[in-house]
Amino acid sequence: MHGLSLFPLVALLLGAAAALPAEDDLAAKSHRAKELMASGRYADAVPVYRELVKAVPNNPGLLANLGMALHLSGQDRDAVAPLEAALRLDPQSLPAALFLGASNLRLGRAAAAVAPLQKVVRLQPENAQARSLLAEALVSLERYTAAEPHLRRLAESAPTNPAAWFNLGKAYEELASRTFADLLQHDPESPYALALAADARRGRGQRSAAFRLYRQAIERGPSLRGLHAAVAGIYRAAGHADWAAVEEEKERRLPAPDCAREALACVFAAGKYRGVLTTAGASTDPARVYWRVRAYNELAAQSLGRLAALPPSVHSHEWAAEIARNERRYAEAAEEWRRALALAPGDPRLMTELAVTLRMNQDLAGAQAVLQDLLRAYPDAPQANYLMGDVLLAQDHAEQAIPYLEKALRGAPGQLQAEAALGRAYALAGRSAEALAHLERALPADEDGSLRLQLARAYQAAGQADKAQAALADYEAFRKAAAAESESTEAAITPPDGVVR
Repeated sequence: MHGLSLFPLVALLLGAAAALPAEDDLAAKSHRAKELMASGRYADAVPVYRELVKAVPNNPGLLANLGMALHLSGQDRDAVAPLEAALRLDPQSLPAALFLGASNLRLGRAAAAVAPLQKVVRLQPENAQARSLLAEALVSLERYTAAEPHLRRLAESAPTNPAAWFNLGKAYEELASRTFADLLQHDPESPYALALAADARRGRGQRSAAFRLYRQAIERGPSLRGLHAAVAGIYRAAGHADWAAVEEEKERRLPAPDCAREALACVFAAGKYRGVLTTAGASTDPARVYWRVRAYNELAAQSLGRLAALPPSVHSHEWAAEIARNERRYAEAAEEWRRALALAPGDPRLMTELAVTLRMNQDLAGAQAVLQDLLRAYPDAPQANYLMGDVLLAQDHAEQAIPYLEKALRGAPGQLQAEAALGRAYALAGRSAEALAHLERALPADEDGSLRLQLARAYQAAGQADKAQAALADYEAFRKAAAAESESTEAAITPPDGVVR
């Protein structure tokens, strides 16, 4: 999320400062400081306000103005103390509360930013800047339920702002994901969990896995609507229109929901998705959780649909890029990231996403070029350093990859992907003893057994034959289990019951 600029508020908030004693020198300094602030020369205003604060101690207006000047000139660490002092002297000081929240947020102290920003929003409900910053703080704390009403109000009050709809849609997606994760943890074999898991697999293009999960959901919940229709969709995509017709007929035969007993299904069918959330509440009943997830997904789709209806923007291209990447259309995704960057040149997050997408598309040279530009501007960025090391490693340049991967782990210790890549790089560079610790730490991220095999080889090269043998046995067991799971997951798409191929 990106908070709105506070610059337009400066002149208004400066006018709220406490009055000074009528001394010519102080009045002149106060006038000079206001002129500097109004002209955007915030750093030049700081020493003037320091002199005024020294001359007139415990003046909450001057302390707030000093904090504002410090924040707006990028000196957030120094801004916090005068802003906190201003609030102690005048708890109702909205400028102090607003800029204290903004400074804490910029310093990465989201938890400390929430209370002062909540105060501003409570006293000034129409203050979009404060509400945007509060929503940003809550999202960074992963408090999506608390952030949602603020994001929704921002979108409704600025319906042509693409960022507002994008942020709201992403919050709904996160709420759906987390609610679904809770259902999987508490009741993974319920028809509701299986149906949602099938929806997720189908959305990622994994039709065989989705088919298997839909079949299991139908066995456990034969009256759950929409499952036969989903299976019919898979059949049609696979070229079996006759099989699809059978499933569509089964869907038609299901009775309409009894709204006295299935209120959530009826509210959902009426398109009242916020009503679903209100009715379902925080219940852990699988059926209620199921409808909450579906409601969040529909609200996300509505929000992102509003985004799509607006003129092209950074956010609309980002959304399109994420969809294409999730569907493994990497070339299209990369083009969307480039379009976003054309509207926001040099944005490090967008550059990182472009590099990731190019890497996924095996365009190693393209990814390397983007990362070189990114690292020139942000040489210590942990993710960019990891990605550069990974790209070099994929081109068999292990020695060149090592410094980038080492820097990535210094900047963000514990990254399992970086640990794995550095372990591989050391091993390929003939530094097996150094590789061992990194490969061992990275094992929880081993998805295909390759890390286990690399670890066995590193043990062997380091002269630890017993550990090499144990690691190799672990690799074989892992590979067999993964193969069995894959075979089960990717079961063939079979015809409906009673239909012969």
